[in-house]
Amino acid sequence: TLELNFLQIFSVLSITTLFPLRFYLILLKMADNLRRQVQDIDLGADDDPVAIPANLVANAVAENRFVLMGRPVFPRRQNLRAIIASMPRVWGQSGLVHGRILGGNQFQFIFPSEESLETVIRRGPWAFNDRMLVLQRWNPFENPPIINFIPFWVQIRGIPLQFLNRDVISHIGRSIGPLLDVDYDVEAVARVAFVRVQISWDIQLPLRFQ
Repeated sequence: TLELNFLQIFSVLSITTLFPLRFYLILLKMADNLRRQVQDIDLGADDDPVAIPANLVANAVAENRFVLMGRPVFPRRQNLRAIIASMPRVWGQSGLVHGRILGGNQFQFIFPSEESLETVIRRGPWAFNDRMLVLQRWNPFENPPIINFIPFWVQIRGIPLQFLNRDVISHIGRSIGPLLDVDYDVEAVARVAFVRVQISWDIQLPLRFQ
């Protein structure tokens, strides 16, 4: 009798233990089947393409011409929502500049004018939470946009005076990276200890320090 009771108790425990496991496995199977069915849904693939009139396209491009695209350099340390909320205030344009989050860990800011956009670009580069932000002007002919470059001003020191001209400075700048601008005043060169070049740094390439 004792052995029979033990077997009955063991059977009840086995059923009680295995039933949730079997139910869970069934749910997993159902979820996997549903996922496969959803992936196989083909919405509108056989429909004719939607033709957008040229004037609507031109208007859309005109309305979005003052747009700055961006992405964080360290996504784990730079929350996108915090970036969207904070940067217009950092730029002194709260209420004027509006941002939104895009796919692919990217974001964009919409500016009210060319002047306000250029002011932010000119005062860059910018950082958030002590980490750099990659910001570049939106190009309607670049889809998807390549957001990998940060403009940097680099000081160049020690060029002998007999070799100091714009061409030499530009050549040195291009050896560092894609050259954007040269800050060189021939009349002030004797009063400054360095000249500057602005380069476009690809964040996928490591910076070298001495």
